[in-house]
Amino acid sequence: MNEPLVKAEVHGRVALLTLNRPKALNALNNELIAELYALLKKYDADNEIGCIVLTGNEKAFAAGADIGAMKDWTYHDVSSQDYLG
Repeated sequence: MNEPLVKAEVHGRVALLTLNRPKALNALNNELIAELYALLKKYDADNEIGCIVLTGNEKAFAAGADIGAMKDWTYHDVSSQDYLG
C-alpha cells in the first residue's frame, strides 16, 4: 500500500496535516494538492475540529510547485486548473 501524500492526525480539537513527499522535498503536484484539499474540506466541515495545522516532514515544509510534473503541460492545462479555490 502506498503512503498517503498528506498524513492526517487528530489530537483533541487539532487536525495535524503533514505533507509527505520527502524525496521531492514535499513539492506540490496535482495528487498531493488533491489529497490536501480533500482533508482541508473534511476538517473544515467538522465541528469537533477547532484548528488545522499544516506542516512538512524531514527536511522541508514544501519546495513549491513540482516543476518536473509540469514540464509537458500546455497553456490550456495551466489556465484550466483551479487550485484550492
